[in-house]
Amino acid sequence: MGFTGEFVLARSDRPLRELAVFAAGCAEGHADCVTDCWPRPGGWQTLQILHGLRDNSLRPFRQLVDTSGAPVLLANVMDSDVCEVVGLAPSGARWSTMLDPVMAADYGIPQPEPGAAEQITRWAAEAGFAADPVALAEVLAKRADPFVEELVFDLIDACGFPPSVPASEAPTGV
Repeated sequence: MGFTGEFVLARSDRPLRELAVFAAGCAEGHADCVTDCWPRPGGWQTLQILHGLRDNSLRPFRQLVDTSGAPVLLANVMDSDVCEVVGLAPSGARWSTMLDPVMAADYGIPQPEPGAAEQITRWAAEAGFAADPVALAEVLAKRADPFVEELVFDLIDACGFPPSVPASEAPTGV
């Protein structure tokens, strides 16, 4: 059985788990459902949320964008097989795509509209980064091997975000 839950990438000068958007807790009510992933320079943090949040709408993440003034990425992983990724930006722009399009088709999930790479590139620019178009195209077409969660981090890297570092080596502040 694979991972089912969410990854959230956002920028904050406080630990993400302390923000109001995560106060409602996890869908399954587990006390230990949130895991911090290695941070990225500039205050960029990723949380892994087992089974997702209680409020599974995009509303809390739109509020996070508004509060932080920075883009947010939400990746909804289904049994480590397929992942819907949504990007929200301060401009109001929103994009979505599926990671592992072959598995998405096997699940009967229709592919989002064409142009995801261009939308993701604009989203990354709002975050202050230049996406690598070749790496981005590769990630969007790639099969999970073996876990789709790895593609989430490949997508973030392809967007030009700085590499994640162990928390003990991360600079403090934004």
